[in-house]
Amino acid sequence: MTDSAHDLATRRRRLRFRCSHTGTRETDILLGGFVTTHGDALPEARVAELERLLDANDRDILDWITERAAVPPIYTTPLMAALIDYVRNRHKL
Repeated sequence: MTDSAHDLATRRRRLRFRCSHTGTRETDILLGGFVTTHGDALPEARVAELERLLDANDRDILDWITERAAVPPIYTTPLMAALIDYVRNRHKL
């Protein structure tokens, strides 16, 4: 494994933990589920977007991914679109 691949794998493992330990149970379930399902396939650019997103308030993240609040332009990214799609599809009856 190259250093860059090792670094990316380490970042993904760190994200797996951070996404399931945000401080809000609902956010933990949704972000943690997304990363468990898609984390190993996330390219480096999406990993970086997720790392930036986790700097935001976890209640805000929950409101954005459940579409209870508008997503600020800084977080309007392909990753956010994937998260919203994941939450929509997860809760279909």
